[in-house]
Amino acid sequence: MPRYELVMITKALERPETVTVVKRAVQSLLEKGAIVRQVESLGERKLPYIMRAHTENFTQGRYFVVEFDGPTTLVSSMSQLLKQDLDIIRPNIIKKEVKLFPDPPCPGIVTKEPNYYSPTPSAWFGAEDVKLEKFVKRDKRMKVRKEKRRERRELRKQQEKEQQEMQ
Repeated sequence: MPRYELVMITKALERPETVTVVKRAVQSLLEKGAIVRQVESLGERKLPYIMRAHTENFTQGRYFVVEFDGPTTLVSSMSQLLKQDLDIIRPNIIKKEVKLFPDPPCPGIVTKEPNYYSPTPSAWFGAEDVKLEKFVKRDKRMKVRKEKRRERRELRKQQEKEQQEMQ
């Protein structure tokens, strides 16, 4: 049986009423021969736009994701049933791809994608190391300059002291 995901938006009801709505949906799935794998609540959120269902307009709703395995004939009948439920604003059943084997572990070689958004062409081709070397050299030069300035200041101070002593 293929795996499906039922994404539904329910009315923003109180907790006990919301639980009964979700139980009703899951129970109808089980009656139709589905195997429910997971039920997840994504919480109450403001809807992206005003949704109209059963002659009412909604701005708030509770999002739920129900993952289940079921026969292919279940999808059309289940979507019709859920659309008729007055407490469900928007049901959507999506076929989910199941991976039989997990992705293999990383072999240890990671290649960098070129950064085409960088303003310098050297970053496009992974020349970050060259940039780092330039910055390291620049930092060394700056440190040397600072040391020389400090030495000059000390020399000036000594010369000024000597001149003051001579006067």
